[in-house]
Amino acid sequence: MTSPSGLTREALEAVFDPVELITVPEDRLGPVTDSDAKEVLHTLGFPVFPNPWFGLAAETGERLSTVGEEFDWELGDRYDDVPAGADRWIPLATFHYDTIVLDPDSGKIHCLPQDAEIYLFNSSLRQFIHFLCILQAERPHFDVEWDGDDPFDPQGAQQRVEAAMRSVDPAALENPESCWFYVLTSIVDPEYDY
Repeated sequence: MTSPSGLTREALEAVFDPVELITVPEDRLGPVTDSDAKEVLHTLGFPVFPNPWFGLAAETGERLSTVGEEFDWELGDRYDDVPAGADRWIPLATFHYDTIVLDPDSGKIHCLPQDAEIYLFNSSLRQFIHFLCILQAERPHFDVEWDGDDPFDPQGAQQRVEAAMRSVDPAALENPESCWFYVLTSIVDPEYDY
């Protein structure tokens, strides 16, 4: 199955080391019913790499735990509007104190923020991974710790990243409170305080 993002394993391997692309064995994909999310986890791979934004769940390849299993609190105690089945969502990453989760039935990615309501983070798992790929591909242009001969151009990198994100998943940038805007700001201002 293909999605609007058109992301492939080859495209990911051009940006990430293949060992950073964690795949989930088919026999562990039981909780995931969305066909594209299942294909992404099984064949495309979930990138787990050092970065300044996300704590990515390296254990994803071994076990797909759920919010209901992992959290010692109920979603309804923190959020006013909790979609049905949210306790089955699968944590994939953290962003500061927020948790990024996969809805295994729709394939959508949601953010469970520390101090706000649940919101759509990406329209699909493939598009979330595509965003990570876009960021990693541009890092030589804005990360001062990056080794290489690429021209250092944080302003240009930020513009290219945002344009690419908007072309891949415009819905992800509809919420002005989305963590993605922190990521975009940090490209030109690494000291920006979320």
